[in-house]
Amino acid sequence: MKIGVLLKYSLYLLLIILITFLILTTYLYFFSNKPSIEIAYYFIVPICMFIISFLYSRNIHERGLVRGLEIWIIYMGIILLLKLVFQFAFESNILQHIIYLPISILGGVIGVNIKK
Repeated sequence: MKIGVLLKYSLYLLLIILITFLILTTYLYFFSNKPSIEIAYYFIVPICMFIISFLYSRNIHERGLVRGLEIWIIYMGIILLLKLVFQFAFESNILQHIIYLPISILGGVIGVNIKK
């Protein structure tokens, strides 16, 4: 395991999620009054996690299943840390985050097996 590369891609995951949330929130606040677009919030994290685990495993070139699992473990660690720090102010569904595990693993497996 290359810790430096894992931390780099974990940072990329957090930045992409935050930037995407910022763009979507800004769009909804200034340009849209349709509540049906708010469903996009549920798809941001899995899509970002798939992309990052895909890129991470493509960079490492080995064991995509483990690489996707590593990205998910870092993500869950951050979520659990946030739940610990902001005990009552942070509402999160743990089952929803566990469902992201196969998405992350799928991204890792596809990233290793795709040809450049």
